[in-house]
Amino acid sequence: MLKINSALDSERLDLVEQDLREVGFHIIENVITAEEADEARESIWKLVDEDIANGYDHSYGDGKIRRVWAIVGKAPIFRWFIQHPTVVAVWKRMLGEDVIASTFTANIVGPGAPAGGWHIDYPYWAMQAPFPSGSLTGQTVWMLDDFTVENGATACIPESHKTLRRPELGEAEGLEVAIAAAPKGSIMFTNGAIWHQSRPNLTDTPRVGLLGMYNRSVIYPQEDMPRQLTDIELAGESDTLKQLLGRNIPFRDPNHEQNWHRTDTGFRQV
Repeated sequence: MLKINSALDSERLDLVEQDLREVGFHIIENVITAEEADEARESIWKLVDEDIANGYDHSYGDGKIRRVWAIVGKAPIFRWFIQHPTVVAVWKRMLGEDVIASTFTANIVGPGAPAGGWHIDYPYWAMQAPFPSGSLTGQTVWMLDDFTVENGATACIPESHKTLRRPELGEAEGLEVAIAAAPKGSIMFTNGAIWHQSRPNLTDTPRVGLLGMYNRSVIYPQEDMPRQLTDIELAGESDTLKQLLGRNIPFRDPNHEQNWHRTDTGFRQV
């Protein structure tokens, strides 16, 4: 089982925040061991087999890139990843103490996969420019393999998040690019508004990563996070996990002088 290490010290956390605000991304190497990354990777391949057996084809890029959705409720190890203290510390600093998770998925870039299009993350792609200043969302890329230039590591346009808009078609071509090459077990944090893409996988092996997006609590999540675990499954879990899954957000009912919280089947009175 994954061992949770302590969160970042204040000096490193300051550096992460500065990079996310000014450059748009930051990489922390060796957050988990290679063995722990392998354990998560093995779980992902089992989920891929389950998706295929159940007729779910969440693939694109000529069928060479595959996504596995809603992984928090599908294997216990991902409950640990989503609430890793390093990750939570970064996003509480950037997005507020009441930060929630928006989506948590696996992404597999297979051999021969083409480059992805330049894009920005939710909720920015659903908004009209200019976007509000400040951070609404951030992406966490867990590297379960070495990310290299050759196997399709994520590429970003530094400082592009400051444009407060999505890239126009072809606009990113020819601009300065930073490629997130780092060893297995590392994390790349990105500002949700940064222009980025996956690069083509020129190798003969797949490149596996996890994508954990976190939002300010006022932003509606992209996945239905509160239903990823049942009430019974969530009962023994941490308050942090309950918060990230949106179980602590109050829905006000002032006429009846009460609040409601989400459950896996509906709502309950607070």
